[in-house]
Amino acid sequence: MPCAKARIHWRRPPCRFIAESICRGSRLEIRQLRYFLRIAELGSFSKASLALHIAQPALSQQMAQLEDELGHALLHRRHNGVQMTEQGEAFYAHAQRVLKQIDDLPNVVKRCKDSLRGTVSLGLPQSTAVQYAMPLVAELQQRHPGVSVEIYDEISGNLLRHLNSGQLDIAVVVNDQDVSLVNAVPLMDEELFLTSCAREDHGPRLRVQDLATLPLTLPGVHHGVRALVDAAIRAHGVIPPMPSIVANSMSVMRRAVESGVACSVMPWGAVCEEIDAGTLRVTPLEPRLTRRVYVCTARDAQLSLAGHAVHDLLIELTRQRVASGEWLGVTLI
Repeated sequence: MPCAKARIHWRRPPCRFIAESICRGSRLEIRQLRYFLRIAELGSFSKASLALHIAQPALSQQMAQLEDELGHALLHRRHNGVQMTEQGEAFYAHAQRVLKQIDDLPNVVKRCKDSLRGTVSLGLPQSTAVQYAMPLVAELQQRHPGVSVEIYDEISGNLLRHLNSGQLDIAVVVNDQDVSLVNAVPLMDEELFLTSCAREDHGPRLRVQDLATLPLTLPGVHHGVRALVDAAIRAHGVIPPMPSIVANSMSVMRRAVESGVACSVMPWGAVCEEIDAGTLRVTPLEPRLTRRVYVCTARDAQLSLAGHAVHDLLIELTRQRVASGEWLGVTLI
């Protein structure tokens, strides 16, 4: 995902040069915005040329005209591709939002939910992405067949940064102190369990401080779950040990637990299929360890009608599944 390469701006991007360009009678063209986004996403004029079905010299000319109109370089040309300048990064985030609003114009005119059209980018936490994604996609096809959703799964901290950079329209974020920087709707509290190979029996409950005695596989220190586990162990006067395996990948951690190499701390939704298959088991912690889940949108971006439909449907379906008992270990807010 190209946003991983972008410089992150936690406040509103410094786009004064864009506003000045518009005020002086800019001749910006929509196609130039689309061309720029494609080049930035693919990191190459040649790749963008193929994707857009435009000759590379013509594409280069369009970008030169755009930069000349703005009075700023947007791209650094390098021998192995291109990289956005600081102005390019700011322009990228705003251009994305402008184009999404343009693409939403038919919906604004029709104001009819049955004819919604558009693509919505949704970021989900690696740990429980499947819990949200499949019910949402199925229901979206039934209610709004003209709306498509692009789903990305990432660690929570990255999702929030991608949301603020304009790469995502909506993100489900867990236990992140920076949710105050976005529009966040509290959704639920999700319990975390000791997750171990099915052959291992740790009793009906495990004391939080006893996690320090087990070989654990956990994400890096900047991941929400790692911070929660370390803080919970430390609160009982125990120094959290370094995990046996540090992995910012849910699939790697699951594989390590299934093999019996390590245990982990995960929500039920991350391993429900493995529990049903009999390869993993979860043990409640004492005291309970929970994380808060939010549905977030960027403060300086306006959701399209399609985006609102996805946002509301995501919350509705999640609450339905929890209330019906299909999603265990969570408490609705």
